[in-house]
Amino acid sequence: MKRLLVIGDGQLGLMLAEAASRLGLRMDRLSPEEGLLFHGTGRQAAKLPEDWRAADYDILTAEREHLPANALMARLAEHPGFKAHGAIATLADRRTQKALLDRLQIPTADWCVVESQADIERLARASGGPVVVKAAQGGYDGRGQWRVDATSAAAAPAALYGRLIAERSVRFSRELSLVGARAADGRCVFYPLVENRHIEGMLRYTVAPARAARSAQQRAAQMLQQIMEELRYVGVMTVELFEEEGELLVNELAPRVHNSGHWSQDGATLDQFELHLRALCGLPMPSPRAERQTAMINLVGCDFDPGWLAVPQARLHWYGKEPRAGRKLGHLNLPAPTRRALSARLAALAPLLDREHALAVQEASEGLQPPDEQACRAARQCGEIVQGGLHPVPG
Repeated sequence: MKRLLVIGDGQLGLMLAEAASRLGLRMDRLSPEEGLLFHGTGRQAAKLPEDWRAADYDILTAEREHLPANALMARLAEHPGFKAHGAIATLADRRTQKALLDRLQIPTADWCVVESQADIERLARASGGPVVVKAAQGGYDGRGQWRVDATSAAAAPAALYGRLIAERSVRFSRELSLVGARAADGRCVFYPLVENRHIEGMLRYTVAPARAARSAQQRAAQMLQQIMEELRYVGVMTVELFEEEGELLVNELAPRVHNSGHWSQDGATLDQFELHLRALCGLPMPSPRAERQTAMINLVGCDFDPGWLAVPQARLHWYGKEPRAGRKLGHLNLPAPTRRALSARLAALAPLLDREHALAVQEASEGLQPPDEQACRAARQCGEIVQGGLHPVPG
C-alpha cells in the first residue's frame, strides 16, 4: 500500500484524502507553515514528531502552488517522490508562467512585467483599453489584482514594481476551463470543457459540460497536453481560458486539482481527485466522461443550511471551516439528465439561498434555457409586451 503526503491542509487536500481511502491508499495532510500533520480525513492536527521523516512517504503532492519558503518546505522539495515540484515552481509565478506560454506559442493576453508605472501606461495605450495588474506571486480569488487604464496606472502599488505583471483586459464571451491528467508514461486524458462564472475574481459556479464546445475542446486539450509534456508533469492540471471572438486565450494554469473540477464528484465517471491519485500511483487511468449535466455552486461566506438538500439530487460538500466573509466554505453539485432539467433544479435551489448566492444561481439557471426562452426572458426584462408592441418599462 503506497503512502502519500499532501502538502496543504485545506479542502482540496481533504477531498484527495477521501479519494485515497477509496483506492486503498494511505494519505496524510501537512500544513507546511505550521508543521501540523493530519492523518487521512481526520480533523485532529498533531505537531510533527521529532523523528518524522518525509522519506517514509512514497509520493508527495500539493493542493496549492503557493508554498512557503521555509526549512520544512526545502526538505520536502528534495523528496524524489515530489516530481511536480519543478512545475509548481514555474507556474506559481505569473512571470515564469507567462514566459512558458510565450515560448510554447500558446495564445494568452498581451502582457508585460511591471517595473514602473510607464510599463502599465505603455501596455494600456497599446491595448487601447484597460489592463489588469496582478501580483506575480500569491493572490487568488480576485486578491492581488488591480484594474487600471493609462490614466489610473498609479493605482497599482509602486512598492510591488518588479513583482507585478500587467495583462490586456480581455473582452471575453465565455470563461472556460479544462481539467486534464498526465500519467508517467505520457498518456493524457481530459474532462469536457466547462463554463465558469466569476464574480469579483472568485468562481461562483461552473456548468458542465460547456455548450457548443467541440472545436474548443480539441484546441484546449492540445494546449494543456503541450504544457504538461513540456513540464513532464504527472497528475491533474487545469487551464483557465477566455473565449474571445471564437479564439481561446490561456488565462492561468493550476498544477493541481481545481475548483472548476468539483462537478466531477457527482457528474462524471471518475472524479478529479481520484484521477489525480491514479496518475501519481500508476493506476489505470480511463478517460473520464460526463454522465450528466451538472452545475457546481460555490458556497461563500454563508452559514450551513440543511434546507439546501431539499432540491432533488443536490449533493452537498461542506468543508467544516469557520465561516467568514469571502471564504469558500463548501459547494453544491446539482446533476440532472438534461440542461432543461438542470435549469429547473437550479431555479428550485435559488429561493433556499441568500440573495448573493440566489442571484448567481438564477443566472446559471437562465443560461441553461434554450435560446428562444432566453430571448423571451430578455424581452420581459427590457419591456412589457402589451397590445400594439413592446414598450420600455419606466426606471
